Amino acid sequence: MMIKIQQGREEINSNGGIILTGALLRLNGWEKIDRMQGQRIKHGEIGHRDILKIAAALLALGRNDFADVDLYRNDPLFKEALNLRKIPSAETLRQRLNDLGLCNAEQTLTDDCLVEFLRKVNDFGKIQTRYAQYIPLDIDVSVMLQPNCKKEGVSWTYHNENGYAPIFCHIGTNGYMLANELRPGSQHSAKGAVEFVKRCLESARRIGLSMEKLLVRVDSGHDDSRFIGTLYDSGVNFIVKHNLRSENREQYLALAKRCGEKFPSRDGKDIYRCILSHCKPDGLEDKPLFLVVEVTRRQTDADGQPLLLPELEVSTWWTNLPESEAICIELYRAHATSEQFHSELKSDMGLERLPSGKFATNALILNLAALAYNCLRRIGQEALTRKEIWPVKIDVTRRRLRSVLQDLIYVGCKFTRHANVFIVKFGRHCPWFKCFREVYAKC
Repeated sequence: MMIKIQQGREEINSNGGIILTGALLRLNGWEKIDRMQGQRIKHGEIGHRDILKIAAALLALGRNDFADVDLYRNDPLFKEALNLRKIPSAETLRQRLNDLGLCNAEQTLTDDCLVEFLRKVNDFGKIQTRYAQYIPLDIDVSVMLQPNCKKEGVSWTYHNENGYAPIFCHIGTNGYMLANELRPGSQHSAKGAVEFVKRCLESARRIGLSMEKLLVRVDSGHDDSRFIGTLYDSGVNFIVKHNLRSENREQYLALAKRCGEKFPSRDGKDIYRCILSHCKPDGLEDKPLFLVVEVTRRQTDADGQPLLLPELEVSTWWTNLPESEAICIELYRAHATSEQFHSELKSDMGLERLPSGKFATNALILNLAALAYNCLRRIGQEALTRKEIWPVKIDVTRRRLRSVLQDLIYVGCKFTRHANVFIVKFGRHCPWFKCFREVYAKC
């Protein structure tokens, strides 16, 4: 059978999920940005809110290039979904984002919108232990490689390649992003970390979360007395990986043997754990903090082959949790899940390489990416709550953003108008129609 290819007159769209994103981006916080005045800020025919909404919507479609906006300039569904009067050219979008980036020196321009968005989230995902329930707040630096370019702020990172070293804060086990900040690649993790964590905790307060329920988890790059003191004074729970630097590992082994407990493991491998109350960060000696210690001594490898010299591995964490050492260690190791959240932002949303040569513009785009990321995350989580209408049975607690894009964003539809009503029609055999309709009702 021969197949003919023709172009019809119907409005057929391959990214029907933009109406979900458009519904989630209806935020009052845009109005404050729209009223913003500045020497280099010009409205033109398109307001600031529309410029930022368009950029966020493109990121939610997995498109991070300024030229990608030209693909949607004649798309009526894109315009109606975002309630736009006009869609700018790629050149105009670039210029306006450059200007708005100059007003985002502290990278807080979109914080009001993020807080407003997250207030509508019903479940961030909690961790339940024997004694308490926690909402994790994971803060971490993740490198965004930018090889073979001369973009402003790109420098040598700890991955031994050129790039940026942004810091991210994710809230809950479902992976919503609370804040982010673009940083030069050579900037140390601890530089500006206190100011960033204060900003994150203030956003959490504005969302309505109790400080006593938050559990802040950070790696050894933030092992700093000032940082830990800030967490303690804020009233949150925390686990901070301790940087041993030049401390004596053998001394920790002796302490763990004397004060702690030996945990079962394979032959030739001994694990000791303990909690020390006399060890405190400098300047915080009067605070009720603890040092959780885990010492692993290996005399044989995994295959049972004896080692010439025993291997000694020591891990320690500062905490104020009223939990056992095993629970504290388990809670910290769950912090590694945030690496997957970074991966979804960079690979699934195609944001590994930022589009502009200007640092301020890239910082603004990364802030907008947090909104786009949260839109996709919310769509995925809302879909999961309706497992009875899914086309296939699944047993997961969180959907990867790539799956959300493939199943619910890039879904084909037909766009029509009748009696001043815009109608989006899906195919007769579309497997995601019921799920899509239910999710849209919740957006």
